Amino acid sequence: MITITLNGEQRNVQNGSSVDDLLGIIGAETQRVAVVVNENIVYPEKRSSQILQENDQVEVLAFVEGG
Repeated sequence: MITITLNGEQRNVQNGSSVDDLLGIIGAETQRVAVVVNENIVYPEKRSSQILQENDQVEVLAFVEGG
């Protein structure tokens, strides 16, 4: 297990987990969120290959419709 910070809260995930894995764990709709890891945007096509590391800072931001 490794520890990351997800939206300001510490969370343990399996070693070798990708951003896609994390989105599945938290139940986020992968097409409706933006993901930032250590202040770098992770585009949808890179989420399966972006492996999380110990102490990564992850922000998952949901898009909200409306006006």
